[in-house]
Amino acid sequence: MPTIIAKPFNQDMQSLLGELTSGYHAGELSKKDKSEIPREIYVIEAENNMVGYGVIWEYSNGKQLIQKAEKDYFSQDERYLEKDFYVDIKNKTDFVFIEALDVLEEFESKGYAAFFINWLKVKYPNKKMYVYTLDKSRNFWFKQGFEVLGNTVWMSFN
Repeated sequence: MPTIIAKPFNQDMQSLLGELTSGYHAGELSKKDKSEIPREIYVIEAENNMVGYGVIWEYSNGKQLIQKAEKDYFSQDERYLEKDFYVDIKNKTDFVFIEALDVLEEFESKGYAAFFINWLKVKYPNKKMYVYTLDKSRNFWFKQGFEVLGNTVWMSFN
């Protein structure tokens, strides 16, 4: 049975992520400043092995996610394409943003990502969740009950 363990995002975690040869976000996360990541990163473990990880932000208002999206996801000249995102998020309060969810390549297709999302749904039963999706992962998010946010690549649950 897999487990989810909150671990501090510190130098040891950055080094571990930097050493991973699989995991879509690992290299990028390993180079981020501590201020750019929540204090904890969630590690998915199975049989004493790290099989994946997730980075989750809890936000109290929509402005916080808008600022992050504009900094990390939207180019200045493409913001107009995200109109539906802005309309949906601007007045939201008390929600969760899934910045990263990676299962290491050798552990893919074993249900670990779905296990993590189900864990999040229990941990945050009444909170709306947002994720910025990639084309190759969209089917996964649909299977988890997420819906497309207007005409954007963003998806939400709840």
